[in-house]
Amino acid sequence: MKLNDRSFKVFIYSGLGVSIPILAVGVAMLLSGYRISPEAKFWLWFVVVLSAVVMVFSLIRLLCDFIPVDKISRRLRKNVVSVQDNSLKTSSIQSIQHEHETQNEEHTDQHNAMKAYFIKQYVNKAYVDEPVFETYEELFKENKGGKNVVLAFYCGADTNMNWLISIPSYTEAVRMFGEDVVGSKNNYSVQKSNLVKEELDDKKLTEIRTMKLLMKKIMASKKK
Repeated sequence: MKLNDRSFKVFIYSGLGVSIPILAVGVAMLLSGYRISPEAKFWLWFVVVLSAVVMVFSLIRLLCDFIPVDKISRRLRKNVVSVQDNSLKTSSIQSIQHEHETQNEEHTDQHNAMKAYFIKQYVNKAYVDEPVFETYEELFKENKGGKNVVLAFYCGADTNMNWLISIPSYTEAVRMFGEDVVGSKNNYSVQKSNLVKEELDDKKLTEIRTMKLLMKKIMASKKK
């Protein structure tokens, strides 16, 4: 029956009203040492125990009328769901963090491999312990798109600086620094061709001097 069933409540109250007096009288007779036959004593004990059971269940039923069982049940379910959601969120965050850490490790490994390759293939022995690769990385962060990239390689390979053994090919430059930095192959080839010709105009010479000063400044900051 439902807890709000009126007839069931009447039954509970009636059971409680009957069981309490019977229990009180029975316990009093047993404790007072009242002389009765063993058979009568057995049935008295039976009635007392039965009355006690009825009273306990009736009291529990009465408590259910005053305790908001439904609210408590909903709150418990809500707490369980909240704990499960938090657990899922924590698991999701940990998974994302692990994924980011893995990606960072892979990026670091790739970066170190490109740096080692660049130093081995293009950096002069006198500068292998200098932050040449880091200087180019920093320079290319703000100067993207072929012209400045080729100019920086040209300055590094110039005898006055002598950082690089030679100017990297387009394919090698893209491999080490990325196509978004190096620019298009056609533009790279044109800029490289313009720089390696025998005579350079005053404008180009000024650009070269400015680039060399910038590169030396960046390298000096990397050494600090």
